[in-house]
Amino acid sequence: MKSYQRVFLLLLVMAAIAVLTVIHQPLAFQRHITYINRCISEDTLVSNETKGTERMLTKARHVTTTEEPTRKSTTATTAKARHTTTTVEPTTRKTNTVTTTKARHATTIEAPLTRKITTVITTSVEPTIRKATTTTTVKPNEKNSSITVTKKEISFINTAGWYWDSFSPETVFSNCEIKTCRLNNGWNHFNNSDAVVFYGVDLPLKSPPIRVKSDQIWVVSGWESPHHTRSHVLSNPEWRDQINWTMTYRLDSDIPVPYAIVKNLENKPNKNYGEIMTNKKKLVAWVVSNCQTHAQRMKYVEQLKEIIPVDVFGRCGSSTPKDLFGMINKTYKFYLSFENSLCKDYITEKFFGRQKLDVVLITRGGGDYTKFYPKESFINSKNFKNAHELGKFLLKLDKDNNAYVKYLKSKENYRSEDFSVSIRQGLCDMCKMLHDKKIHRNVYRDYHKWWTNSNCKSKPDDIIL
Repeated sequence: MKSYQRVFLLLLVMAAIAVLTVIHQPLAFQRHITYINRCISEDTLVSNETKGTERMLTKARHVTTTEEPTRKSTTATTAKARHTTTTVEPTTRKTNTVTTTKARHATTIEAPLTRKITTVITTSVEPTIRKATTTTTVKPNEKNSSITVTKKEISFINTAGWYWDSFSPETVFSNCEIKTCRLNNGWNHFNNSDAVVFYGVDLPLKSPPIRVKSDQIWVVSGWESPHHTRSHVLSNPEWRDQINWTMTYRLDSDIPVPYAIVKNLENKPNKNYGEIMTNKKKLVAWVVSNCQTHAQRMKYVEQLKEIIPVDVFGRCGSSTPKDLFGMINKTYKFYLSFENSLCKDYITEKFFGRQKLDVVLITRGGGDYTKFYPKESFINSKNFKNAHELGKFLLKLDKDNNAYVKYLKSKENYRSEDFSVSIRQGLCDMCKMLHDKKIHRNVYRDYHKWWTNSNCKSKPDDIIL
């Protein structure tokens, strides 16, 4: 059938509809409406003259809208449906314009039919809109192609300001392998967060909050030794089987974040060690502010002083010069890097920050320093029975400049990045793990036991009695 014949036939049918409408025969009218819709759909698919057809339908609508005023609410409903369906993406606009015309024509006559047709149109169009607006195409990583990349929320609770200030929440994930995470500080986003980080050093909660999301990951963070934390709160029975991940300085944490990341330098620094040695007229320096510690380091140093001179600065020593570490770097040969606790993996900025100086560090702690620097680049007090034995070795090394310079040269190819670099890497790791929680699912039966059990020396064994 040719196009003009179809138009003529449609006009005849519409005239019949008008008559049926006047004499109030709704059942027959609805059957004719269904037939018209089918014809219009077929004509839309096969004809290039849809514009002419739409003008005809508009004219017919003008005729049918002369019904009684009680149909005003139906027209309003039709306008709402028309507004909804015309927000379709450009790729589907042409087809849906004709469909909207059908819905508009039908709804100006009978309300029940309007609701039926609107439902059909919305169901067929809405999934296309939703897919276009919320799905993000991300290039999969070759090593981790199975990771689904969606935005993850991470909330820090009772955050320690000193490490929150170590990074910018807005840009912390910019250099990560997986970047689709966001940081929040405080309780406002607790219920919607994919991960909640509790600062275990000073946790005020005696019992855990209600976990609204069943798959929410709870993380305990901390960078103080067990001797200086309130982790006993986590020993309460209510906290058992609640913690999923740990994020601490300990290297066996789910997310290990040591006080520094040590990198190999590509370009070896050119140092004049002869000139460096010229000004080093003093032996041992130590800067300390916490005098009473579990490690009894003050007592150890007092015993060391019996063999070799030690200059103590800070609150536990003499007055502090303005450029203290500049002065130490220039005039001293050795620096005491003594931790306040002898605990597993507990190595702080007292070691990492001072390795940048042109002095030989003497370590005393519970961590394995060789995991970060070559053993030839520092002196570990652990290798000596007591402070007297260490002091005798230092006096001998003081008289051998060649042996001393070897210590300095052994560390010149390494550089300690500060804590902000380490914490940012830890957050990158957390973000990546959140996108693959099935693999990284974990539950600590007793976090407090994991944190404290046999991980620290309650009494040092190198003190002379």
